[in-house]
Amino acid sequence: MNTVPKKGYDAAEAQKQEDDLDRWRFASEIVEVVLATPPDWSARIGIFGKWGEGKSTVLRFAESMLREKGSIVFTFSPWAVQNWNELWEDFGSHLSEALDAAGIPFDHSWTKGLKASGKWLESTGVGQLAESAAALWGKDKLYNAAFGALSRWLKYDGDQIRSIRESLGDQRLVVLIDDLDRCAPGLIPQLLLSLRELLDLPGFTFLLAFDDEIVAQALTEKNPAWVDGADFLEKILDFRFHLPPVTETQKERLTLRAMATYCPFVPTDSTKQIQDLLPSNPRKLKSLIRSLAALEPQLSRHDPDELNWIDVWLAQMLRLESYRLFERLLRDDSLESETGPFHQALRRRSRSKGDEVDENENAKLLIKEVGIDNPASVARLIQLIVASRSRVSIRFRYMCELALRPHAVTWREFRMFRRTWDMDRRPVVIADWISQHAKSRAVSQEDVEEELFEAILGKRGELLIAASGSKSIDELESQLRQAGGLLEMMEQLLLDLGKLTAPRFRKEYDQFAQWIGFRKNSADQQQREGEEALLLKLLSSASDELSVAILEVVLPDSWDFDMGEGTVDMRKALREKCEAIVAPKAAKEALGFMMRDGAIRSLTEQGRFPAVKYCLLNRRSPIWKTKLRDELLGLIRKGRDNEVIFTNARDLLDLLVSGLDRGVDSIGTREISELLSDEEFVRILWETVTSRGIQYRMRISFIRARQSLINNGALEASLPLTEELKARLDEEGRKNTTSTDSGDHKPAVSAPDETEDAAM
Repeated sequence: MNTVPKKGYDAAEAQKQEDDLDRWRFASEIVEVVLATPPDWSARIGIFGKWGEGKSTVLRFAESMLREKGSIVFTFSPWAVQNWNELWEDFGSHLSEALDAAGIPFDHSWTKGLKASGKWLESTGVGQLAESAAALWGKDKLYNAAFGALSRWLKYDGDQIRSIRESLGDQRLVVLIDDLDRCAPGLIPQLLLSLRELLDLPGFTFLLAFDDEIVAQALTEKNPAWVDGADFLEKILDFRFHLPPVTETQKERLTLRAMATYCPFVPTDSTKQIQDLLPSNPRKLKSLIRSLAALEPQLSRHDPDELNWIDVWLAQMLRLESYRLFERLLRDDSLESETGPFHQALRRRSRSKGDEVDENENAKLLIKEVGIDNPASVARLIQLIVASRSRVSIRFRYMCELALRPHAVTWREFRMFRRTWDMDRRPVVIADWISQHAKSRAVSQEDVEEELFEAILGKRGELLIAASGSKSIDELESQLRQAGGLLEMMEQLLLDLGKLTAPRFRKEYDQFAQWIGFRKNSADQQQREGEEALLLKLLSSASDELSVAILEVVLPDSWDFDMGEGTVDMRKALREKCEAIVAPKAAKEALGFMMRDGAIRSLTEQGRFPAVKYCLLNRRSPIWKTKLRDELLGLIRKGRDNEVIFTNARDLLDLLVSGLDRGVDSIGTREISELLSDEEFVRILWETVTSRGIQYRMRISFIRARQSLINNGALEASLPLTEELKARLDEEGRKNTTSTDSGDHKPAVSAPDETEDAAM
């Protein structure tokens, strides 16, 4: 028996002064019905509502009022009960405690009999019989089969019930049943039937709080003979009350109270611009506010002017609505593509091209990708994403990442570091700060390095945006001087301290490409020249291995749309300068693939090693325009004696042949066919792969590959037939001649068996 209200983050409200949703008034209406019921009657009252809407709060309020009026009240929660025997043993214990506490005498031996009979019902399978009996006897007679044995103990007109009724007088014995919708599905129909038949006792009132849709569905699924679970509930319950929807005024009251309780450090006016987005479900709303409370240790590491509370609220709402989607948005640039200023730029680009597309199409695909198909959840997520496009700041990603884990470097910490570095602009200052900060925050140096890079890049982005909107030259130059200082800091981190990686280069390259057209003012021009100079320095410092990954950044152009002022040509010129530095080094690394076991075969995987494929298969790459070509041919020749190189040469031939038919990733069939004009390359490759004995069933594959090369421009003289291939070709010719004489007509080279059609 619960006499003391539970305390905790998710406990139901128990005091009238805590009632922000007017549930007290709702509970009082139910209590009036309970007290108006004649003492000799039994009543069953349903309180319907969705998860988290306040059903438990209504029960607690009703309990308080009923106790004040002299009623005996106890709570029975069947949701944790797993079987029939345990259900009634638990109910009997609570009933006994309530009667004892009220000083009402009764025969305690009946609880032992209840336990024993429960075991008898379980062992004889009466519970299973109850589930099938409806089809034979009908729903109204189901009681006789399922609960007949129990009526001997709590008989309506028996001595025990008569004694309890006399002791109660004008009092009511009220049983609060919470979380019925969380009960084991097999127990729900039996419990409801028992309330109607077995426990239809004078002076007993049952208040049942549950989601009527869930219970009705569970009833129908458990026994289709009941047809409509809602009709079944109507037969069981005397009164039904539906929780009224939460109004905006009530939601605001609850929000302010919860904020004052859980996170008083959050400004109360921070909800003004997101009030319409706050969940109306009270439990969800309080969970959202508690999630902000959990962020206090991290938010306290920021200065107040660094926090955009709209960002904070929206990040938390997205995370709580779907953690899977939240993680997916942060995995790549999806967050920027679907929210904030970058989405608006993409949208303007689509409009300028005349594209008529659903602006939420990509967001819906991401939602589907993470496995969300509930219409209500999808609609809610789209609502939050759409709202974020116009309400969040350019630091939205920062706040989203903060919602997942503490940052190694906050904006305030970065600003303090900038002040230190401005007084002593040496790389060692950066290195020392990274080491010391990692120790003080108990994080890895790698995390500090990564977030320091992100902070430099992010702050530069803010300064460039501010400069573009400056009203005066002085203001413009002030913003760009600071941006120039951060460019110097970036150079020291990536170049002097050797922290350059391909992902960091990509982010820096994309930022520079974004602003490449801003050159009208001399300060802008100076900034663009500094950005380009840094890119070229970084590329010059990159190792051959790193150059392969960086070349993948340079080749595709993610900023291919024209923003005026000849930006497309500017970006093309920048790419060409970058490629001129990095491609030769990447090409050297690509040559190394010929000496690694299985390396060329790995190029058949879609999307893998695009830069290596470019170097080996595109005539624009340095391999085909420099002395690296001779190195490649020399390596291929070595394949006649080296097993690894021989296998890679054979795989390279396979790659060429398949590429002539369908291309290789972004490299089209035309680019691959251009390689066949290099007669020496074709001849050396062919002679190497045919330099060893060819298994009989594979010879037809070599013949077909040879024919494909010839059909696409290779000289036949560069592809000499070995004796074994000639013999195989003659054999096919004889087969064709025989087939022609017998009336069949086949091509010059017949299709081989499945084993012969396998890859070389």
